[in-house]
Amino acid sequence: MPKCLFWSVCFAAALTGCGALHKSATPLHAEMLPEDSADQDARAGQEEGAEGLAGYSMEAYPAAMAVHDEEPGEAARVPQALRLRSESQESSPGRAQRVVQTIGANEKNAVIPNPAPEVSSGGEETPSTPMVVYTGFLELRVRRLLEAVDEITRITQEKGGYIESLTRDVVVVRIPSSDFDAVMDRFAAIGDVLSRRIKALDVSAQFTDLGARLLVAQEARDRLLELLEQAEDVDERLGILGEVKRLTEQIEALRSRLRTLTSLVSYFTIAIELQPVLDNSAIRVHRSAFAWVRNLRAHRMTIEDGKDEIAIELPKGFVFFEDDDAYKAQAADTTVMRAGRIENQPEGSAEFWSDAIHFEMEGRDEEPVGSGTAGPLSYRVYRSKDIKPRSYLIAVAPGGEDLFVVEVYYPNEEAFENHHQAVLEALATFRTR
Repeated sequence: MPKCLFWSVCFAAALTGCGALHKSATPLHAEMLPEDSADQDARAGQEEGAEGLAGYSMEAYPAAMAVHDEEPGEAARVPQALRLRSESQESSPGRAQRVVQTIGANEKNAVIPNPAPEVSSGGEETPSTPMVVYTGFLELRVRRLLEAVDEITRITQEKGGYIESLTRDVVVVRIPSSDFDAVMDRFAAIGDVLSRRIKALDVSAQFTDLGARLLVAQEARDRLLELLEQAEDVDERLGILGEVKRLTEQIEALRSRLRTLTSLVSYFTIAIELQPVLDNSAIRVHRSAFAWVRNLRAHRMTIEDGKDEIAIELPKGFVFFEDDDAYKAQAADTTVMRAGRIENQPEGSAEFWSDAIHFEMEGRDEEPVGSGTAGPLSYRVYRSKDIKPRSYLIAVAPGGEDLFVVEVYYPNEEAFENHHQAVLEALATFRTR
């Protein structure tokens, strides 16, 4: 078999890329509210695969992201997390369906959100409707925590969603995309709105790029397998097998990232922070002297600067939002990695800032469950004392006048078990540029 043919196939395969494949997506401005959702059933399972995409007309909504130091200390019973499955829909045929097949090989639930991307005259895949990842945040003043949590649970169940995380004063829900706007309004009616924010990112181009790379990688691997059957030279066979192995790993990574985008588009994520009218904050033992430490929250971003100065080799299945204003990467189960930069003032070591954060978390009655170093980062992990606990990793790395902070939010114990080791390995690759 001609060796030039083998190397030409390898070169074509290499063009698909073997590292983190980030494609710039066109951002929708952060504060946008859906006005009318398309009449479309966007039901899906809670596994990695999910489907359904509704179109939205948009109107601007002001982004008031107020930070309140007070947090209710009242311990509350929590309802069982809600897990609902629903009927799946068929995707449109054509080249887009081939992407469905490559994502979902041997995986029943791995499907692309409807409507499926269409094929343009040039043969490239183009989504017929923008694929938008929405995240919502509400801060509500409520009369009774328990009644508010029960009402949120009832609405979520009624709309076919599920509770992703539930602590004493924060509820994170996932809602099918077609019901997002209506559910946000219903949640807002539970109490007095102190803060409301919706962030939207169009990931259509990123999805199209990943799907194209996946198809190229699969076709290259199939061709190499054909050449392997013809090869007789031992060294040549070993070279082909090495390329097949590399392409297989790349294909699995691409499938994982496509599943993540599919899930995040199909099910929107809404975090609801509850503050009772009678706030029993007196149970809090102490607070940090540093405002940025007091403002840290597991479920939302509070440090937004420094995105372009941070580089991390992300774990498998995490999608980095290239056009977000801040550094954010997310998995299909809504595990989130955030990173940012603040002023290192007063100038302190990693140990100094780690202890300062621990002082604040201890005052919040967070349970410390781990600590250590990963590359240049010093980290500690905390777990909420709830029936359905969430975990929160905070890592710091001083860099002269700057202090870099990495946060990882694990919505539940399953997410922590699935991702924590891979997250630590990713943090070891942290560097500034």
